[in-house]
Amino acid sequence: MNFYARMAVLAVFTAASISCSKEGVEREIPAGNSPIVINELASGVPGELMIKIRPESGTKASGGMDQALEGTREISAVLAETAPGFKLERLFPECGRFEARTRAEGLDTWYLATFDKSLELTAELVSKLKLCGSVEYIEYSPRMKMYDGDVRPGLPLRLSEAGSSAVTRKERFPFNESSDAWQRQWHYNNTGMVMDRPSLVGADANVWKAWTLCTGSPDVIVAVADQGIMYDHEDLAANMWVNSAEIPDNGIDDDGNGYVDDIYGFNFIDNNNHIFTSEDQAHGTHVAGTIAAVNNNGLGVNGIAGGSGKGDGVRIMCLQSLGRGENGGSGSGIASAVRAVKYAADNGAVICQNSWGYDQQLSWNTWTRSSFSALRRAMDYFIKYAGVDENGNQTGPMKGGILIFASGNQGVSWQSYPAADDMVVAVSASAYNGDAAVYTNYGPWVDITAPGGDLYLDSDYGGVYSTVPGKDGASSYAYMNGTSMACPHVSGACALAVSYYWGENHRKGLTPDKLREALLSSAAPINANLSPAYSGQMGAGQLDTYRLLCYMDYMDGIPAMELSVGQMKELSLEGLFPQTGALSWSLTDSGVVSVSVEDNVMNIKALAPGSCVLKLSDGAYFYKTMDITVSR
Repeated sequence: MNFYARMAVLAVFTAASISCSKEGVEREIPAGNSPIVINELASGVPGELMIKIRPESGTKASGGMDQALEGTREISAVLAETAPGFKLERLFPECGRFEARTRAEGLDTWYLATFDKSLELTAELVSKLKLCGSVEYIEYSPRMKMYDGDVRPGLPLRLSEAGSSAVTRKERFPFNESSDAWQRQWHYNNTGMVMDRPSLVGADANVWKAWTLCTGSPDVIVAVADQGIMYDHEDLAANMWVNSAEIPDNGIDDDGNGYVDDIYGFNFIDNNNHIFTSEDQAHGTHVAGTIAAVNNNGLGVNGIAGGSGKGDGVRIMCLQSLGRGENGGSGSGIASAVRAVKYAADNGAVICQNSWGYDQQLSWNTWTRSSFSALRRAMDYFIKYAGVDENGNQTGPMKGGILIFASGNQGVSWQSYPAADDMVVAVSASAYNGDAAVYTNYGPWVDITAPGGDLYLDSDYGGVYSTVPGKDGASSYAYMNGTSMACPHVSGACALAVSYYWGENHRKGLTPDKLREALLSSAAPINANLSPAYSGQMGAGQLDTYRLLCYMDYMDGIPAMELSVGQMKELSLEGLFPQTGALSWSLTDSGVVSVSVEDNVMNIKALAPGSCVLKLSDGAYFYKTMDITVSR
C-alpha cells in the first residue's frame, strides 16, 4: 500500500464515525425568549462576542450608554457592570445606499462587543446576557485558521508515483513569461514532466486551453478574505480592485459605505485601511496571484484570470481578515470575516475566495446552531445581493455571488466548516501525480478537487508557485501547498467563466446556481488516479477550467411548450447540453405528458389537460427545466 493510501486509511478509520454527506442545516427553533448561544463549546477568541438583538428592540450604530436604544441599552448595562472599557458597535456599519437591504435582512440588529482580552470574562458575560430580554442570539467568535502548509513533521519524502493518463496537453503557452515560470506552474498545464520530475499528464486545472477562449475581464471582482495582499506587487498591482468612489487618505468615508479610505479593500482585523503584508504573512498575496497575477507582462507568474496584458484581467479585492497567530492560526476571530463577506457584496464582488476555516472540529449540533450565526447571515447576503444594486437590478457580471472555501488540511474525512456547508463550494487538493495531496481533507461533503500541490511528494517543485512579498517590500515568488492553494484555482476558474459569459456585450442572466452546476458537471474524472481510500471522496472530480468555460455556451433555458391533448412535439436535444450521452429527465406529473428519446430528439406527447415541468439533466449536476401546458 503506498503512502497516500496508508495515510487515507488511517484518516478514514479515525473519522468514519462522524463523516456524513454534505446537506442543508435544519435550524433549531428558539425556546420561548431564551437566547440561542452559538459556538459555546468552541474555543473562541477572548474579548469578543457577537450579539443579535430582537428586531423590536430597535438599533443604533453606536453603543454608547447615552445614545443606546432599548436593546443596546440593556446589553451596555451588562457590559458596563462586567467589563469596564467595553465597546459595543454595529457588526455591519451603516452603508449608505445599501442600508435598506441591510435592514431588510436583519443585519442591522447584529452587534460586536469587545472587551479586555486578558480577563476571563466571556463565559460570565454570556450568562448575564442570556437574561436580557432584548437578546436573540449570542455568538462566541471561534478562531480562524489558514489552510496552507499544515503538514506534519516526521513524514518521509514520497517519490512521485505518476500513473498513465488518457488526456493530452498539446496547447502552446500564449504569453511572454519565461519557460521557467510556466514549468513551475504545472498546476495550470501538466505535460507529464515538472522540471525534471515525472508527473501525470493532465493533473492540472487545464488552464492553457481555457485561455484560447478567454483570459479575464476587469468587470469581474474576486474578493479574497485572507491575510493582506501586497497590492503594489509587480505582478498584481495592475489587477487590484481600486475603489474609485473613495478619495485616498483624506480620512473621510467618501462613498458612504461605512469604511474610511478603503481603496484596495479593508483591514477588518484592525478596522482601518492599512493593509499590511510581510515575508511571514504572504498567504493572501500567494492566493491572489493564482487568481489574477498579470499575464503577458514578462514578469513572474500567471494568474488564471489575469488577462492578456492589456488591462483585461479580473480584479482582486483585498479583505484582510486573517493575521499571524500561533500554531498557524490567524489570531483573529470570525467577526472580521463576517464583515468582510458583506463588504464584498456591497462593493461589487461576485466571487468570494476563502482559504480558511475554523481551527477545530465542530459538532453537527454546534454547526446547526451556527445556522443562526452572523457568518451564515453574511453568506446569505452575499449569495443574494452580490452583483445587484440597491434596487435589485443586476449591475455586475453575475446576479448573485458564489462562495469558495478550502476543505482543510487535517487529512481527515470529518466535515470541516464552513467548507462543509451546502451554501458554499468546498475544494480539496491534489498533487502533480494526480493523487490526493497528503494533507487534504476529503469525504462525501467535498464538492470538487483542484491542484493544491504536495511538498512531501516533491519538496522542490511539488507546490503551487505564485506571488509573495519578499524582503524589504520587494516583489517575490514562492511555492506553497495546501487546500488554501487549491481553493483559488477554483475561484480563478469561476472568475474566468464569469468573464467569458459576460463578454464584450455584457451578457446578463448568469446566476451562482448555474455557475456551480457548470463547475461540478465540467469536472474531469479523478478516481482512477487516486489511492483507494480517496476514491469517491474528492467531489465531482478535478477542476477543468476549459470545460467549465465550454459550459458557459449552454446557459440558455428551454422555451415553454404548449400542446393540445393527443398532440406530439419534438424537442431537439442538440445544443442544450455540452454532451447528451448521459442525459436523464423527470416530470412533475407524468399523467400530463409522456416522453421518449430517439436519435437525440425528445418526443413529448400530450396525454391530459394540465401543466407540468420537464427537468432535463446532463447526468451530472447541470440541468434545465421546461414548462409544459396541455389544453383540450
